[in-house]
Amino acid sequence: MYAVIKNQRHQKMILLIAAFAIFMDGLDGSIVNVALPVIAGDFGVDISGSSWVVMAYLLIMAGFILAFGKIADQGRIRQIFSVGFAVFAIGSFICAVSPTLSCMIAARALQGLGASMIAAAAPLLVTRFLPEGMRGLGMGVIATTGGVALTFGPPIGGLLTAYLGWHWIFLINVPIGIAAIILGRSAIPAPAVPAKMERFDFFGTFVLFFAIAGFILVLERGPELGWTSPGILFFAGVVAVCTVVFCLHSLRSRNPLLNIRIFRHWKFSAVTVSYLLTCMVFAGVMYMVPFYMHTALGLDAAVSGLLLVVSSVITALIGIPVGAWCDRIGCRTPCILAAVCRIAFCTVLLLIVPAFGIPALIPALVCMGLAFGISGGPATTRIVQYAPEGEAGTGTSVMITSDFLGGVLGVAAYAVVFSLAVPASVGVAVSDLSVSLFVEGFHATAALGLLCGIVTLILSAAVPNLVTKREDLVVSE
Repeated sequence: MYAVIKNQRHQKMILLIAAFAIFMDGLDGSIVNVALPVIAGDFGVDISGSSWVVMAYLLIMAGFILAFGKIADQGRIRQIFSVGFAVFAIGSFICAVSPTLSCMIAARALQGLGASMIAAAAPLLVTRFLPEGMRGLGMGVIATTGGVALTFGPPIGGLLTAYLGWHWIFLINVPIGIAAIILGRSAIPAPAVPAKMERFDFFGTFVLFFAIAGFILVLERGPELGWTSPGILFFAGVVAVCTVVFCLHSLRSRNPLLNIRIFRHWKFSAVTVSYLLTCMVFAGVMYMVPFYMHTALGLDAAVSGLLLVVSSVITALIGIPVGAWCDRIGCRTPCILAAVCRIAFCTVLLLIVPAFGIPALIPALVCMGLAFGISGGPATTRIVQYAPEGEAGTGTSVMITSDFLGGVLGVAAYAVVFSLAVPASVGVAVSDLSVSLFVEGFHATAALGLLCGIVTLILSAAVPNLVTKREDLVVSE
């Protein structure tokens, strides 16, 4: 379908485009968190309401990235890439000029739709256009670029918010999106031969999305409406029906969006759940810690962003060395070590109080950087390693979906736990909460992270090590 590019200059251009796309996706995911306390204050909303600024983006990405990946891989990489950046830029502009929180949440969902197209197309640029000998390098560059985006997101977001206003964290995406469209249309080749379009699973795509969206609504609205209220019970029923329908459809369809039979293999399921929990904690902590800095410590967005760089720099620096280490010893030990670091920083967050000041937060930020930097490559590699024979593609899709699904579940779960721990916070603007009430809720979210860390430690240790040496796979207990 696609011809491998022979021209070295063109190869570098494709690699640059793929890296740029991942950079923008990672940047927008991290740049908003540090501005969220200010956005919540401007709109006068509580923790639960402000969480939708993040969740709307991640929810749409989790719901549609599988679908756009399948469409793009059927000869439409250039179209999906270009349309994705166009939708992303339009959503960014609407975010910047949103007069209400509802408008911003809708615009963030539109942003997420564009981002899901970009994130689906970017890896395909490497795997479809670069020669086999460059694909490892290409995926490594993409992974490193994502880490760099996480590094620059908090300080850029903090500085823009502090000195220009939070609107500018969205406005800067508009000219970048236009430039990406022009670059993509001129540099991404069309298919060498006409693509054979397979029947797309639209039904499975929308049923899965409604199952995910319904679950998030139940989780997030439950504390305010009441777990036995008619609205919550209705959405819970929608979730149950959609989940059952999706599973039956997947089992019967010849070309399902997701082959759920893959989860019959316990090792694959164990490493997938472990990665999902890892992504949950990452998203939840990155959502709550800026609020702690702003509300409990009284720091402005610029200082908060610079502090978060501690974690991000560590994550970006150790990712590639840890990947090389895993090639020699396997992924089990790094995943266990990452779980220990996760338990450590959640314990610190559970114990700190504002009186300890900034110094008490530094060990948590260091352990956060270590946990996320160590686990990223090994955890995703294990999912692909333990995918059943012939299902490596499905394993990769599950891994990508787990990343974004874990993100939206993490933000929702942390917001719910905060509301349950501090019922008085429901419906109250974050800026109006007392420091003592906020810290009480913050500690409850840290306890949730600690529990998830313990579960990931158990699952990581339970699955045997798998070391890839040349063409042979060696399993060691």
